[in-house]
Amino acid sequence: MTTKARDIGRLFSPLQVGYIADCVEPLSAGSEAGWALELLKDRPELKVLPIERDGAVLGVVPRHVLEEIVESTWKRFWQKDLDAYVIPALKTVEATDFVDRIVAEGLKETQEDDPGWYIVQHHRSYLGIVNLRQMLEHLNEIRAQDLRRAGEIQQYLLSKPIPEDPRYKILFYNRMAHEVGGDFYRAARIGPNRYMVACFDVAGKNISGSLATTALGAFFAAFKLFSYEGDPRKTTGLLNAMIKDVNPDDVFVAAVLFYIDFDTNIVEVHNCGFSPVLAFIPQEEEKKISCKIARPNLPPLGIEEKLVNEAPISLPIIKGMRLTAYSDGLTDMTDPFGERYGEEKTIELLRDVHKTPLLEVSQKLDEEVNRWIGESHLADDITLVDIRF
Repeated sequence: MTTKARDIGRLFSPLQVGYIADCVEPLSAGSEAGWALELLKDRPELKVLPIERDGAVLGVVPRHVLEEIVESTWKRFWQKDLDAYVIPALKTVEATDFVDRIVAEGLKETQEDDPGWYIVQHHRSYLGIVNLRQMLEHLNEIRAQDLRRAGEIQQYLLSKPIPEDPRYKILFYNRMAHEVGGDFYRAARIGPNRYMVACFDVAGKNISGSLATTALGAFFAAFKLFSYEGDPRKTTGLLNAMIKDVNPDDVFVAAVLFYIDFDTNIVEVHNCGFSPVLAFIPQEEEKKISCKIARPNLPPLGIEEKLVNEAPISLPIIKGMRLTAYSDGLTDMTDPFGERYGEEKTIELLRDVHKTPLLEVSQKLDEEVNRWIGESHLADDITLVDIRF
């Protein structure tokens, strides 16, 4: 007896039920239970056998029922035709039908103790059998594969190199809560002496969030392909227009955009609904450090048709200055008792990180996140940018 339809050359999409149908030849209802068990010897994983009468497959008989008949002399002597022991099929489905649609309907119809067996046919001929649990497991496997692949694509987009310039150092820290997420970051050259450093937090998680971040990746790819050189307000406006155009109305993107201009020695900060930006600025020949907090001065991207930035935050570049921003996954992470990390602890952590060499920052952040969440899990992605001059 063969196993899956795909093993005998039947070509179905992994999304179609024919792909996972177990191609077991049905037994005649008049067959003996002992002979039926002999046929099952080579298939220890098979728990049922399909039963047919007059060319029509009626349902399945469980292996344990056949074993009970064979083990009892009385039952073996008085054995009825096998269709008397049949569990009727929940439904007959076409092999080209889609697994997710069958499962959605089957979950509404099946009882808790019913495995929900289906007869699978192709071109009106019997092909095999499958049950609801097998379909659920298959869907879960497909989903896991899709998430892994989406994660690989997202990590590829996030792995783009940071433009090199000895006048600054940039570090991005990212810790996903799931395989894929809605956080994104990128640094790009937008002129001979100008750079854009950005962090984004999409209003969506998992696959939906990662789809939106793919559009952001394409936007930055266009910067490079077309040698884009735009001023900060124009660039933020273009980003807003793109996000508004490619996403439904309920999808928006919180973002913080740092525009570094070494011609004017100014950093222009556009905080579009993101968490506060912390600026650590040396005072008195770098003996003291002041910390300034820049809260959002613009709405999240993708909400308004046209974004008007009348009061951008401008900071003169000073040697030793450090700018950092973080997504709300950091403040919102909870310990095993449900206590949020909060803004106060976050600011204190980032003050402490100021003394840490840039190459050691990621490890320090990982240690603090692990210490706080313990055996609990992150509910949201954490992304942080650290810019040092």
